[in-house]
Amino acid sequence: MCELDGSRATVHSRAMPGTDAAEMIGEKDARAAGHRRRPGRPSVREAARKHEAMLEAALEEFSRHGFHGASVRAIAERAGLSTRTLYNRYPDKVALFAACLEMSALQDARPPAMTHGSLHDDLVEFATHMQARLNQDRQVRLARVMYRECTSFPQLEPVSRSQFERFQLEPVRHILEYHGFEAAQAHDLAVIYVALAFHRWQSRVIYDERPMTPGEIRAQVRAATQLFLHGAIAVRGSSEPTEGDAG
Repeated sequence: MCELDGSRATVHSRAMPGTDAAEMIGEKDARAAGHRRRPGRPSVREAARKHEAMLEAALEEFSRHGFHGASVRAIAERAGLSTRTLYNRYPDKVALFAACLEMSALQDARPPAMTHGSLHDDLVEFATHMQARLNQDRQVRLARVMYRECTSFPQLEPVSRSQFERFQLEPVRHILEYHGFEAAQAHDLAVIYVALAFHRWQSRVIYDERPMTPGEIRAQVRAATQLFLHGAIAVRGSSEPTEGDAG
């Protein structure tokens, strides 16, 4: 974060005993002088804008060239910064990549604000929203980077796991707990639900499949939610007896 340094007001006239700077240049002017930025130092807003531009440049570089192929120099040039400035903010490429994923998740994959209806409706609303956000091209490219390069760069594994738990697993766990499931059970069931609801998106990431349409996303999410809540026979609508009822 950039801090604003106040510049000291300089008084060219000789001060009389007992007279301070505020009395000589005016209290209002003294306050303005005390809060004036040094020339060349960015304001807080300017610093935030430059930081966002740097992360956007890094996101594009990582999503297009992967973690290994991404060039810190190219990121700095795209953002209009020096590599030294970039490294002053992020000590290595892993830290920069983690910051990019965080910004991307907050921009593109933030869970929706839940209004809480039925358990079925809450799960469908969350999973449909997340699938639509994750189905965006840049999100898919970033997911491929993590999937393909975690083995070569184990430092990426905790970054990937954190994103998965915070933005996919935890929201489902909270929904289940809200509807009466105990914490430990809710966690285990959330893992199962995410695997069911997001498997088509994972297939797109792994096998480079075409993106789903909004209608396909909703239909797939509804089927996965029905399967999760009621089991395969209920989804199929079969009247065949279960193994326990046979005989």
